[in-house]
Amino acid sequence: MSATPDAESSDSNGATLRSYQEHTKEYVEGTHSLVAGASKDWIDEALRGLRPDARILEVGSAFGRDAAYIAAKGFALECTDAVPAFVEHLKATGFAARQLNLLSDVLGGPYDLVFANAVFLHFTRSEFSGALRKTFDALTPQGRIALSLKRGQGESWSSHKLDAPRYFCFWQQDQLEPLLKDCGFSHWTITDTTMDRTHAEWLFVIAHK
Repeated sequence: MSATPDAESSDSNGATLRSYQEHTKEYVEGTHSLVAGASKDWIDEALRGLRPDARILEVGSAFGRDAAYIAAKGFALECTDAVPAFVEHLKATGFAARQLNLLSDVLGGPYDLVFANAVFLHFTRSEFSGALRKTFDALTPQGRIALSLKRGQGESWSSHKLDAPRYFCFWQQDQLEPLLKDCGFSHWTITDTTMDRTHAEWLFVIAHK
């Protein structure tokens, strides 16, 4: 991890998206292709109790790994990504997908589940709050959001994996709970887990409207 200019005053998300756009192939080749372990348990819990016809929006589908797992469970979902190259990759591999930037675009809905694996971790704290509220507003009255974050302190940039800069904001559970409450979520679970990744400490969140 390396320091970089203040993310709040720079287009950190735009720079991160450009890195993904320019290095899509490296991301796909360097990312686990199977859903397993703590990630699988989290997705299963996020889907628990949903009707077979539930409306599910995935934000940041990337190359479709999680979408394929959710579809295999019998659910239809809308795949989206802010990176055009990922949208094209999704379409080429058989997914219906559209470009969607959670920070700037209208989400649509209402959705029973908004699923965002390793998406909110690229937002500054102010961007995070706005995106969380926007997602809350796009849910059905009994809807839920599932999102994952890297646990830690502060923020940083990393060129690991893509050899291009990506912004990351790190979170602790006690920082998240007031934001979830302020948005109007009624209850939530935050699972702290250690994974076999370069950054091992993760938070898996499921919050119910």
